[in-house]
Amino acid sequence: MTETISTDPNSSELVSEIIDSSAITKYVSKEPDWMAVEGHLASADTIELAIKETTNALWKKIRRKEIELESAKKIVSNLSEALWLLDQRDYMERALEIATEHNITIYDALFLACAEVEKGKLVSCDLAQLEIAKKLGIQTVKV
Repeated sequence: MTETISTDPNSSELVSEIIDSSAITKYVSKEPDWMAVEGHLASADTIELAIKETTNALWKKIRRKEIELESAKKIVSNLSEALWLLDQRDYMERALEIATEHNITIYDALFLACAEVEKGKLVSCDLAQLEIAKKLGIQTVKV
């Protein structure tokens, strides 16, 4: 069962890594070097958007006949059980600023805002997103 973690500044919970959809998709799809993601997946947090974007990537793979529907459904079910989710509403305003400043989608900006606000490392294989993260002073992990 997915759990949404509060980002209350008085909370004792610490966030060390934020994993984005590109990294999750790489792992579940067993794309080249997918094992590089595994060590981060178990301990990283993410936002609910990651499940939606990963599911959309799986849908594309179903359409291209790269994966069967039943397999994709199992992956989605497992993701929903395995991932720790932060409440993306807490990052929306900062994401809008980042999206506007860097001319990127709000979807990508949400992961950046989350990592920035939580002072966590961004785990991603999206090179453009990692570059913006560095400009924002966010630590990054390329997988």
